[in-house]
Amino acid sequence: MSISGSDVAAHYQHQAEVLEPLITGYRQLVDEIGKADNLVTEQRAQARRELAHVYLTELSDAAFARVAQLTGFKGFERRDPRAALAHERKVLESSIAQIESDDRFARRDQLVGPVGTLTQELDNARTTLEPIEQEIEKFETQLGFQELVNIGYDTPTFSEKWWHASYWKHWATGDRICKALDMSDFGDDVLPAYKKLAEPRNFMREEVKRINAQIDAIHSFAQQRDQAQARLANLETIYLVEAQDYLGEHLENADAGLLEQWVAAEPELQRAVQMGVRKLAGLTAKKRFLNEIDVNLRNVLLVQLDSRRAKARAKHSKFMRPKYQYATFQSNMIAADFDQKAQGLEAQRDKLSRRTQALVAAENYAGFDLRNDQELWWLYLMQSPPPRAAPALFDYYQRRPNAQPLTDPDYVDLSPTPGEAMATAFAAGDVEQGGYLS
Repeated sequence: MSISGSDVAAHYQHQAEVLEPLITGYRQLVDEIGKADNLVTEQRAQARRELAHVYLTELSDAAFARVAQLTGFKGFERRDPRAALAHERKVLESSIAQIESDDRFARRDQLVGPVGTLTQELDNARTTLEPIEQEIEKFETQLGFQELVNIGYDTPTFSEKWWHASYWKHWATGDRICKALDMSDFGDDVLPAYKKLAEPRNFMREEVKRINAQIDAIHSFAQQRDQAQARLANLETIYLVEAQDYLGEHLENADAGLLEQWVAAEPELQRAVQMGVRKLAGLTAKKRFLNEIDVNLRNVLLVQLDSRRAKARAKHSKFMRPKYQYATFQSNMIAADFDQKAQGLEAQRDKLSRRTQALVAAENYAGFDLRNDQELWWLYLMQSPPPRAAPALFDYYQRRPNAQPLTDPDYVDLSPTPGEAMATAFAAGDVEQGGYLS
């Protein structure tokens, strides 16, 4: 069967039109995944802080020794937060004493209170300035006025030559301003009247600025003292939180399985540590999965879709030329299955959006046995096969169709088991079909 060049052109125009919203939809999905990744990153940071708080509740030799024993972290031996705390306490106390000994701080109510001397001085300066500002406004609001003043128009410093167009332009502006102000001459009448107001106006502006600076300095003194006192009052808590963050950086990269083993020496901490370690490990796995999907969509699928759209546009233009438009071609010049594949990609996008949302929402971390491969977090959290959009993760399960994560019976009771759920899903074909347009 043969078709015309016009039919081929129409087919590729249709491809380009279908690909446009498909690409837009996948770009929106990439944005969604980016937001999901940001959320998981925040959740992981919070989980890290919570786990560090379980290990470290005070700044003491005993607490640091306990942390080293249970986590392998010896950072506090090299960088003792108590030494930094003592140093900052000394700095804050000295700063507060210096501020409080300053005469301006001691007399702040007399200077900047509601009836303080500087407050009244500022009010008087503003009262003097206001009518001058109002009077001078009639000059400065004239279009082109400030430009004439700046270039020295109608003064000995005016340097424009009569044969320059700008000379006549400024002359016209000066005449217009004189007329608007009901004055005869710009240099003899307008400028003297303006300068008579500008000089006191500029002086009073500087006065207002000077007094404001004095008032701001006093307020700044009080603010610095208040901030220093507030920090001093909470210094122990501040340094404890910072020490927990420091420990948290180690915990984030520590061997989660070892952390679970070591905490057995402290039975009263065991449950809290297990919960915290598994939550942190689960969030780390989530971030890894989201990143793999994001990279694949950006660097593979969207690149291919953009390329396919460009080719479709180019072929449409080609077959619209008279040379090809009325010629005949074999029917295999067009892709008969294009619409089916495009619909499949659209359905795959919608499903992937739902699955990434479900992944982020899943919070049953406690039952995951950390002896499992990290890839099994997907099955444990989702109880379904991973998407093709995460190719390395997808391949892991393709090679292990009967994979089943070990679970902790103290925390979870899954029925059916994740492995059974995945095997059933594979058997039912509950995976994304196909991949890319060709």
